[in-house]
Order: sequence, then structure tokens, then C-alpha cells
Amino acid sequence: MEESLNLKPKEIKDFTKIINEYIALQTSSSLSTLLAEQITYKVMILDKKYFNPKNIRLSTNELPMCGVRLRGKGDVHIEICYAIKMKYAKMIAAKLLGKDEIYEIDEMGASVIQEVANILTGSFFNAMSIGTGFRVDLSTPDYMQGDLTSMVNDSAKDVIKPSESAIIADTELVGEKSGIRIHMIIVQNSDDARKLLTKNGKDNSSEFSSIVDSRKYRTGSENTELDSLIEELQKEAN
Repeated sequence: MEESLNLKPKEIKDFTKIINEYIALQTSSSLSTLLAEQITYKVMILDKKYFNPKNIRLSTNELPMCGVRLRGKGDVHIEICYAIKMKYAKMIAAKLLGKDEIYEIDEMGASVIQEVANILTGSFFNAMSIGTGFRVDLSTPDYMQGDLTSMVNDSAKDVIKPSESAIIADTELVGEKSGIRIHMIIVQNSDDARKLLTKNGKDNSSEFSSIVDSRKYRTGSENTELDSLIEELQKEAN
């Protein structure tokens, strides 16, 4: 693999800032509205030059995990994988289903986790579209259970060729009150990461992606889409 295929240290620093902007603009506040608490987050960037999924630090008791994977293709190719410790997934499902506690992630619980992933992904791509004008069409979410290593590796394999470099952004979103932790893992190849670096913040007239066209997520207390979703989930559970 040629050294030139990897992002340079300055590019990684700038790319980290861009991901932070997108998370700060809408994603963290969307989750804050869903969980009814403040959300903190941190972003760690790895590239294939030194990438090893084990470097995404999780204690051994964070397994088993449940996850949701979405594939975004269009002006750029982005894979997003959510990895959530099972106890946190149960807390999220219970909160949104209006229950004090649930003991397993059944079909309804998995549906809740998938919808949370849809909302966070929609808000992320909304922010990206604002910054770049890029169009990205998203797949339907795939719910899965397993370990973080396999989740990340599967996503990385779909965005890179053997000669390319995978750029991994692990964004950990944390509920300040509940302690709920969600790993939002964003995977791209170097070329697509550079497209974001080049285009972000520049004036453009492109339309939003298909997911943004159909689901424009507002954030904060006026997010009626999120309020409606929670009401629908609670009705289905009763």
C-alpha cells in the first residue's frame, strides 16, 4: 500500500473537526431529545496504516453487543455501524417503549434500536448535506448482535479495496444522566474522506440526500418527528 493513499496527519486532524461539526450540529442533540438528557461525545479517528479494531477501547464486559449497520452510497460512500452494549440497548428500548425495564431485546426492542439508528444517521447526513451538498442514498438498517471487531471489519471491507486505506471515525455518544453509551462508527475510504475535506464548508447548490429530503430532522424541544416516533412506539408496545 502506497503511503500516499493514507490521510496525512493534518488531513486526519481536519477530518476529525468535520466529523465533530456534523455530530455537534444535529446528531448529539437528536439523541438528547430521544433520551431526554444531555449528551456528551468524543471522536477518535483511525486509518488503516495503524488501524486495528481492538484499538477502539472497550472493556471486555461490553460484550455481547447489539448493533445496526447502514450503507450510504452516492456522491460519497459511507458505512455507519452502531455498536451498543446490551445493557444500554435494553435501557434505550425501555425508555422509548415507556417501560420501567425490559429483560431482552425482542423483535420490538430491535425495531426501536433500528429506528434510533435511523434517526441518528438521518441527522448526521442532514448535517453533512448542509456542509457539502452531497447526495447519499441509505440502505435499510440491518440489526445484528456480536462483537465490535466483526462489525467494524464487515463495514470496512465494503468501502475499501486491498490497496486502499479505511478511515474509521468512532464517535462515542454518552448520556450524562443514564450513562447510556452508543458507539457510532463511521467508515470511509481515503478518497471519499478527502472529498469531505475538499467540499465541506464551500458554497454549493446541491439538493440534500434522499433520506434528508424525506426526513428533515430538527433538534431540541421542537423536534416533533421524534415526539411522534416515541408516541408510536409506545402505542405499539401497549
